[in-house]
Amino acid sequence: MGKLYQMKFSLENIKDLLHSFNGTVVNERNFKPPANVLSISEAKETSLVFIDRNAKKKAQLIAETKATTIICDYVPEDRSIYENKCLIVVNHPKLFFAKLVNRQLNSFASDIHPTAVIDPRAEIANTCYIGPHVCVGNAKIGEHTYIHSNCSIYDGVEIGKNVIVDAGCVIGAAGFGFVRDDETGEPVRFPQLGGVIIEDNVEIGANVCIDRGALQNTIIHQGVKIEDLSLIAHNVEIGEYTYIIGTMIGGSTKIGKRCWIASSKVLNKITIGDKVTAGYGSVVLESIPDGATYMGNPAVDALEYVKIQHKLKKTLYDK
Repeated sequence: MGKLYQMKFSLENIKDLLHSFNGTVVNERNFKPPANVLSISEAKETSLVFIDRNAKKKAQLIAETKATTIICDYVPEDRSIYENKCLIVVNHPKLFFAKLVNRQLNSFASDIHPTAVIDPRAEIANTCYIGPHVCVGNAKIGEHTYIHSNCSIYDGVEIGKNVIVDAGCVIGAAGFGFVRDDETGEPVRFPQLGGVIIEDNVEIGANVCIDRGALQNTIIHQGVKIEDLSLIAHNVEIGEYTYIIGTMIGGSTKIGKRCWIASSKVLNKITIGDKVTAGYGSVVLESIPDGATYMGNPAVDALEYVKIQHKLKKTLYDK
């Protein structure tokens, strides 16, 4: 069994969040403050668990789990199944569970680790945590932001509130910008004088690199989530609530709101619209309109991709 997270959930805390979900508590008399969170299959009597709204055999899961407090969207007709349980009934159990648990996980003691190196000009809110061996230049860091160990935050970086930067990130390094001398062939560095703006509620995974802009800023808008080992090049702009998953994004590319860019390579100087999906392994070489799904190498519209795959299979197997 993995790590057991020790927590304490009161009924008052649960009801406070329950109002925004229009939820209800069934068998409140059975409620005992959960002390940890685990998957429903590994749960103890003191665990808080949830049953996903897309799960099958929900009644069986409720009956068989050892947990007393269960977040679910379903109340079995047979009351004997849950007579010794307390059901927290909401329309989106997984989301409710995430928000409830995150309230505790996001509570941390503000501190600057003694091994951190901080530029005296830096503006850091007094509710932040700055971890071991972090280097912060002349930057601004907003309230309740958590910077994990071994991160480098360069001059000209502005980080908003409630941001998480995981270990090993480099934010604000010079972008890969060069001008070739026609006579000598020598690459001459183009000045990288912009900064990086990271808005509120952004989460940045481990070992992510976000380059500063050349003559303007690289901008990561509110609520963006960036997975480990991604590269965001100079002058990129990513719209709010977009997922970037293990992806390299070329310089000066604009990505819209609420996109899903999954393990892709994205060419520089193109525009990706709002609510776009780029499938795993895509190599995006052209702009993508709003709402489209692109796949493949080079990436094309999903319907076109299916046609190409069908033709390839037919060519191979009809021989």
